[in-house]
Amino acid sequence: MRPNNETTSSMIAVVHSSTLLRSGLTSILGKIDDTHIMGAPNLEKLIKTMPDDEDLRTVIFNIDTFDDQISQLSQFHLNFPDVNIMTLANDYRADQLFTLFQLGVSGALLNDVSQTTIELSLRLMSEGEKIYPSNLANVMMERFQYMSSIGISDHTCDNIDLSHREREILDCLARGDSNKRIALNLNISEATVKVHVKSILRKIKVDNRTQAAIWALRSRPTPAFRTVEIA
Repeated sequence: MRPNNETTSSMIAVVHSSTLLRSGLTSILGKIDDTHIMGAPNLEKLIKTMPDDEDLRTVIFNIDTFDDQISQLSQFHLNFPDVNIMTLANDYRADQLFTLFQLGVSGALLNDVSQTTIELSLRLMSEGEKIYPSNLANVMMERFQYMSSIGISDHTCDNIDLSHREREILDCLARGDSNKRIALNLNISEATVKVHVKSILRKIKVDNRTQAAIWALRSRPTPAFRTVEIA
């Protein structure tokens, strides 16, 4: 894949494990002017088959199993930071939405949206907008109720005695990385990761990785950007 300034035409890629649904989406989006639509079953296949003379502008990524796919999505964004990412899913939990936008996703939609909604969302994303799903209010309420029920403390990373390594691992947890992925990224063993995770949970007074990820996302400053909710 060439850098953007060396490409001759723009492309939108549809990444979906279902051949039928992937073909349907590529067909629907094929009417967008001056844009080539490409389909792939996964991100690895997309990277391998991407033509060198195409400017990959946006990836529409269908989420089947969040925990299995979030690390792949995070790594893709690190490798291709200029590519907009829109996710599609049957539903989103509050912690999943926060994880997606923290790792750099530009839009998240439910997979029952109309063709018009997708086309409008792509246009807004190209102008720098963030696109949230229509059920955002329900998701935010779910998060509020969840945070209240588990009683996560209001402490931030600044006033918790976390080591440099623990802070690195906490950032990885916030991205949804598995222990194996964390170990590879930080060049340490999975056993060492587990020891650090256990220490982090104890220090920030939460019970599991999901709560730790939410705590980490909650303690970060909120980015200053405008957002658009698409019905």
